[in-house]
Amino acid sequence: MSGSPIDDDDDDDEMDNYYKSDYDFTSTSTSNFRFNKHSADNQKTNFEDDDSENVGKSITITMPTENIDKLQYESKFKDVSFNTKINQIIKNHLYWYSNAPLARMSYIPKSIMAKAIDQLTEQQLSEFAQSAVNDLEEMSLLLRGEFSFSSFLDILNTWLRITQTPSRFDETGHEYKIIIRHDVGYKYSFLLKEVFRLVMKERFHKSFHHNMTENLILIRSAR
Repeated sequence: MSGSPIDDDDDDDEMDNYYKSDYDFTSTSTSNFRFNKHSADNQKTNFEDDDSENVGKSITITMPTENIDKLQYESKFKDVSFNTKINQIIKNHLYWYSNAPLARMSYIPKSIMAKAIDQLTEQQLSEFAQSAVNDLEEMSLLLRGEFSFSSFLDILNTWLRITQTPSRFDETGHEYKIIIRHDVGYKYSFLLKEVFRLVMKERFHKSFHHNMTENLILIRSAR
C-alpha cells in the first residue's frame, strides 16, 4: 500500500534524506509560525520559541533550589538559556496544559496506541478520522476560540512541540509543507493522512497532496 503521489518527483528523495540526516535540518519561514526540529535523543532541540528572549516585564519568583538546579541542567543540556526554558514552560501551560482538561485530552503510551490502531481497517480508520476532526474542531474552539485553518496549524504546531515529535514545517509564498515522523506504523500514517485530508480539502477547501511511509508522512497544501 502506498499514499497518493506528490506532484514534485523530488519528494521521495527529500523523505529519504530526512531519514539519513537524523532530523538534522534547517527550516526557514516567512510567517510567524515557529518551525521545529526535534532530535531523536531530545538533545539540542530547536522547539523553544525565538520570541521568548524578547524584552518584557521583569518579575521575581522564588523556587526550591532543587527545581532551579534541574531547570538549569535541562537548559544546558538542550543548549538554550535559562530564561528561554522558563518562558517555554509558561507558554506550554497557558496555551496547552491549562485548557487540556476542558478539551478532554489525555495521554497514552505510543506502543498502546499503535497496537489499537493496527487492529482497524482503512475504512474504520477513515471513519475514526472524521470523528477525530469533529473533536479537533471542539478542541480548537476551547484552546484558540475559533476553528480556522490558521488555528488548526497552530494547534498542530503546539502539539508537535509538546510531544517533541520530530517534524518540519515549511512555508513558501504559495504552500505549506509539513513533515512528521511519528514512528507508529503505516496505519497511523494513513490515519494522519485522512485527518489532514478532511481538514484541509473537505473543511477548508485547500489543495491537498501527500506522501507517506511506515513511520513518516509528508503533507502539502496551498496557503
